[in-house]
Amino acid sequence: MRYDDPQLLDSLAREYVLGTLPARPRARFARLLSFSLVARRAVMTWERRLAPLASAVEPVEPPEAVWSGIETALGLARAPRARAAGLWPALAAALAVVAVLFGGLYFSQQPTVERPAYVSVVTDAATGPVWLLQAFTDARALRVSTVNPRPAPAGRAYELWMLPDGGNPISLGLLPEMGAAQLALSAAQLGVLTRTMTLAVSVEQAGGSPTGLPTTTPIFTAPLIRS
Repeated sequence: MRYDDPQLLDSLAREYVLGTLPARPRARFARLLSFSLVARRAVMTWERRLAPLASAVEPVEPPEAVWSGIETALGLARAPRARAAGLWPALAAALAVVAVLFGGLYFSQQPTVERPAYVSVVTDAATGPVWLLQAFTDARALRVSTVNPRPAPAGRAYELWMLPDGGNPISLGLLPEMGAAQLALSAAQLGVLTRTMTLAVSVEQAGGSPTGLPTTTPIFTAPLIRS
């Protein structure tokens, strides 16, 4: 495997931090981390990007069925097939959250300039998280990290909108298809953020909506969480 490919290394680091990397590739990547400074930096970058999720997720006590399922998977107990069938998606999600929480624990020990005032994760029901959004009020900036690259249709772009209570959608700018970007926030946009609980993403022409409002039905919505 060509670990010198920056895109491949970034993808592996992301899956490693999320906890979704399969066992064998994860073991190989863990060995790489023992001697590759570049790989460790890639992992640290994703830990920083995903750390706000840890503060945005409230702890939840797993139901008894999860523990029973773990015992069954380890061969420590026998359970009916019907109960086990629905376990793995929940268990995989739980492990991913644990991975993010450990990343958040590491990041919380590092010096930071400003904690994001708002966070949001735009998620595709089929493929999982697409963008991680962090709004910083002092810096007047919205930092966007692409979790899963998502090419836009030819000649089109993804535009992010605030859906404030009692008002029209307000654009926050265009979202990157991959990598990260920082969008400047005006005082007016920051003011709208305080009365916004939901964000939306629409597909617009390459330069963004020419009307100042979405011209297509949003393909994603996501809650905006005050951190």
